[in-house]
Amino acid sequence: MNRQGSTEEVLIDDTSGSWAALYDDNGRWIVRQDGPDNLWDSIEERLSQWHAAGAPALDEFTVTITPDRQSLRW
Repeated sequence: MNRQGSTEEVLIDDTSGSWAALYDDNGRWIVRQDGPDNLWDSIEERLSQWHAAGAPALDEFTVTITPDRQSLRW
């Protein structure tokens, strides 16, 4: 999405109505988010867990999706 001369990456959870938008401001990422769930906070938490696990390769991931929830394991 183009906004004020910058290209923003936008994530939307169409179920909850939550969203996050981020853009690069000269090497510094700026994030805005709104809605009942803080999407970007959840992404940062998972990224921290991935780094703590030694940044496993993609072929070490297991994604499980059920009607009630999603889980990601490595």
